[in-house]
Amino acid sequence: MVHTPTLLYVNILITTTLAACLGLVARRDRADGLMYWALALVAHTGAYVLYALRGVASDWLSVVLANVLITSVFALMSEGVYKFQGRRPPRRWIWAPVPFVALTFALLQDHMVARVLLLAAVLSVQFVQFAWAMHQRWALTPGRGKQFVLAGFGLFLLALLVRAAAVLSGTVEIRSVTDSNAVQALIFSITSVAMVLSNFGMVVMTKERADERNRQLAMQDELTGLSNRRDIQEALTRQLAQALRSGRPLALLMIDIDHFKRINDSYGHLSGDQALRQLADCIRARVRSQDLAGRWGGEEFLVVLPETDAQGAALLAEHLRLTVERTTFLALDGPRMPLTVSIGCHALDITADRSTDDMVNVADQALYRAKQNGRNRVEQL
Repeated sequence: MVHTPTLLYVNILITTTLAACLGLVARRDRADGLMYWALALVAHTGAYVLYALRGVASDWLSVVLANVLITSVFALMSEGVYKFQGRRPPRRWIWAPVPFVALTFALLQDHMVARVLLLAAVLSVQFVQFAWAMHQRWALTPGRGKQFVLAGFGLFLLALLVRAAAVLSGTVEIRSVTDSNAVQALIFSITSVAMVLSNFGMVVMTKERADERNRQLAMQDELTGLSNRRDIQEALTRQLAQALRSGRPLALLMIDIDHFKRINDSYGHLSGDQALRQLADCIRARVRSQDLAGRWGGEEFLVVLPETDAQGAALLAEHLRLTVERTTFLALDGPRMPLTVSIGCHALDITADRSTDDMVNVADQALYRAKQNGRNRVEQL
């Protein structure tokens, strides 16, 4: 038989180590929630220390305070998840179980079975709250760390439910949390694994999100939020290869702001940056979900149009040109900036185009013709 107090000490050692590690890397000003998880581990350690002192410390400490700390663990972890997600936590619901447990356990100090069942019920509610918070941002959370977190929580809940079922069915009699029996040994063994699993998952979630952000920054234009030149060029390479294999149409739009230097000279470079952001918004609003738009360089933008022939590309280009012409672009200090665009269109010609450079060059030539013919117009080659 595994000695329960020994398992308690093992749990204390594990959570203390995890708390110290997270505490060293967590920062209050970071939006990763690790600070809350470090505090949760401190609370968990405190609870298990009080459990281990059952029979030595008063029931107010080893029963009431210990279980208040256990429910605080899940409340703090929920706070951490909301912080990670960048959302405001519903604290009234997250923390409601804590005073409830404090009150009820103060009244049930001499009723071990009632305490076991009540704790299982309360933590089940907290698990549902936590799982719902995870579910709401599940698709927006990259990677597999979230699966480890929920698996850890699920194991912890399973341990409590097994303990409650054993007590309720009379399979085992538990007089104290430190009793050594098969059920207690199973509970604390599962709890050890659950704590490692869930905290590992939270750290992995943080790393995976940072990796995803770095990937996006590497492929995204910082000013406009559109794809940068590298990303749009790679996308064009993929789409061209697919179009050549399938024989499906593919088109490009090369967009350039007319007299952009005048805007910078007249309204300042910050207003010029604002104009670029507003133009990017116009492009996003007009292109389809399957289209790919990116900043090609300076005031030039490239739009890749899969499954689009020459007529469709010209139609979209004209709609976009009119949208920009009718949009009010405002400088930082308020005055309206007159802004129009010239657009060069080119649809894939399988007999002539053999590379992305070929397509871009032809689209660029069409753009040059639009500039020569008076600007604020669409030309196609």
